[in-house]
Amino acid sequence: MSSTMNRKIAQSEGDVNTAPARQKWQAENLNDHTRQLLEEDAKYFLHQSLSTPCLNALKSAEGAYIQDVEGRRYLDFHGNQVHAVGLGNEL
Repeated sequence: MSSTMNRKIAQSEGDVNTAPARQKWQAENLNDHTRQLLEEDAKYFLHQSLSTPCLNALKSAEGAYIQDVEGRRYLDFHGNQVHAVGLGNEL
């Protein structure tokens, strides 16, 4: 795992989900390409109230499903992600 993902970041008021279980999931489930994308994202991540650094990198969204860059599909139960993903636009 990269140094940025491992380093301890000062927690701001809303940063959550930086537990060891998150790090373990990323170590076991993400390939090098996805880790590089998350590294790049971490450089620009804006720590603000109720923000959490990205867990994975998405490729697309279609209907109720999102797909990560490694091809896994997830059913998006979190309704307000529509504004972030873009209703089926390729990323």
